[in-house]
Amino acid sequence: MKDKSPVPERVSPKVKNILGLVASPRQFGNCELFTKEISRHIKGECTLKLIRLTSLNIKPCRGCYACIVDKQCPNEDDMKFLLHEITTADAIIIASPVYYLGANGIIKNILDRGFLFFAVLRQTYGKPCILVNFYGIKDRIGVAPQTLETMAALLGLDIKASLSIRAALPGEAVMSTVNVNKAKKLAGMLFSSKTVKRKTGCPFCGCEIIRIVKNGFICTLCHGAFRTNTKGAFVKIKEGGILGPPEHLLRHKTWLGNMKKTFLAKRKEITRTIIRYKDMGQWIEPINKSKE
Repeated sequence: MKDKSPVPERVSPKVKNILGLVASPRQFGNCELFTKEISRHIKGECTLKLIRLTSLNIKPCRGCYACIVDKQCPNEDDMKFLLHEITTADAIIIASPVYYLGANGIIKNILDRGFLFFAVLRQTYGKPCILVNFYGIKDRIGVAPQTLETMAALLGLDIKASLSIRAALPGEAVMSTVNVNKAKKLAGMLFSSKTVKRKTGCPFCGCEIIRIVKNGFICTLCHGAFRTNTKGAFVKIKEGGILGPPEHLLRHKTWLGNMKKTFLAKRKEITRTIIRYKDMGQWIEPINKSKE
């Protein structure tokens, strides 16, 4: 007797949406090509969307605190577009060249508008990401890795790997078998439980840029405190209280909101203090200042 029970429908695997944030103005440069090389090795069906960050219009933060009190940001630019694409992606790859010992300035422009991250934290938290910096002169990486790590961490992204690759000429990053193998490894790691742990970084978050203080060090990203033991290994002292789940990261928003209330309460006193400086100095501008 034949089994007449209905045949279960095959559920197609979800197409993975990869977002590549390319912080370089150079077309077909290392940032773009290496991002594409990683995506090429991701198993399963996926789409790759690319945003050339340097082509975006990201205006400076006005410090008006509108977003802190859940009002519309007065800046009409591409931040809304960028954050929407990040929230709808399944994974993010951020790649930047090293410019004068730092990541491309567009990353800092975006970070300066980071108050807007609060509105999307619950959507971005836990999304896997890979961070890559490309540099030219040996060991001259500067603070570039930390800049990308700060952006990713404050968006609540799950940093699978943060690496720096020496490649200055266009396409140099994918001309090396070693680098192509790195791309394959990163592709396999993106949607796995694996992460690259750095032995020399902060024992809390892995950031390699630290501030020297009395009796130890402070991580410049998570602000965790630690010291070294007699064998030179890092020993944790206290977590920094900056990074964590959305509820934790949103404490910053609460603090900023309280500062807004404090300002309003002391506005008259503040006005009396600053008025004496009103007419001091002369503001100067370029003769042929360009207009937007």
